[in-house]
Amino acid sequence: MLSLLCGAATSALSQQFNESCPRPKALHSGAFEQPMEFSAATNKGNMSTSSWIAATGKIGPETPERFRAFLASEQYVPGQIVLHSPGGNLAAGMELGRMIRQAGLTAHIGTTERIFEAYNAPCDTWWDEVKAGVCASSCAYAFLGGRERFVDSPYYPTSPSLLGFHQFYGNPERGSDMLTAEQVTEIETSTLSIAQALTGQIVLYAIEMGVDARIVAFASATPSEGLYFPTTAELEELSIASGSGLTKWFMEPYGDGLVVAARPHRSDSMLDQITAFCSKSSGTVSLLFTMDLATPSYPNPDDLPLYAVELTIDGQLHSIGRRDLTLRYGDDKIFITVPIEALKTGLIRAREIDFRLDSARVMGGFREGGELSDIERQSLALAWRNCI
Repeated sequence: MLSLLCGAATSALSQQFNESCPRPKALHSGAFEQPMEFSAATNKGNMSTSSWIAATGKIGPETPERFRAFLASEQYVPGQIVLHSPGGNLAAGMELGRMIRQAGLTAHIGTTERIFEAYNAPCDTWWDEVKAGVCASSCAYAFLGGRERFVDSPYYPTSPSLLGFHQFYGNPERGSDMLTAEQVTEIETSTLSIAQALTGQIVLYAIEMGVDARIVAFASATPSEGLYFPTTAELEELSIASGSGLTKWFMEPYGDGLVVAARPHRSDSMLDQITAFCSKSSGTVSLLFTMDLATPSYPNPDDLPLYAVELTIDGQLHSIGRRDLTLRYGDDKIFITVPIEALKTGLIRAREIDFRLDSARVMGGFREGGELSDIERQSLALAWRNCI
């Protein structure tokens, strides 16, 4: 009897707390099957990715207008949108994607959950978290609108999320679920079938979003009751998701010598470039990291909360401490020079190298890297023999 009373009391307290500290509609557990809602979310950190738009639910003809109203109502619009949706209206999904692109948002897939410390705690003791989610059918096309796109986000680590495409059938009944009634009528009075018109619109949209239009062929081979989940290789090959890691290292003449450099695939990375060079005055080899100045509140680079630069060479971690680094500012960039004389031999033999900053979150950071080819290793060795 006591346990029943305690359970009832806890339930009542939970209900009272949730009513006084309500979750935004897009963060409710049952929102996935409801019309799509948009809510501002935050983990209360101080990074550019600490705040995002949670977009959860089915996409209907009214969804773009709801999104437009949400953007207009927000004093501060985050640069990230996290989608969790079974899909819905195709035309609305593509319109939503165009709005996401116009707003310059980075798209992720995931569920957003609001976490409370305790039922009897003040309302401000909460934060939001991103967990694995699903973006399927027309949501997959809305996802393509992201300036940058992440199926498994480096900013919101979680278990794998799912991005699913399928064929949009061309009969009027099926078409009316994907298009507006006016669009179906217009197509039916033309010389095109609904299937042809849908395929043409999707191909043009994919090209507009900078995605390989072959995705339409993959999707069209999957019946609407099933889903096609692109592999990791296909996500990269078809430009569905933003690339990860570094581009191929390239060589450039500099002064009387040579430098070798690489840039991140992702345009939203705080890292601009890594440059490998040898100093003629000292004869030592170094890496120069050029990254965005995300913390202008530190007018003196010596005050930046940077503790070390970490290099992982074929799985072995090497840390170059703050006292050995040289920092300077210029053109709204941070330049970090890292001496690596002791690691030179290992680097020109490495199969894979990864780079990251050990720094406070307020400074921002990056984690980039990848495999090295024989030509890239030879290029690094050549640059370090031809000092600048």
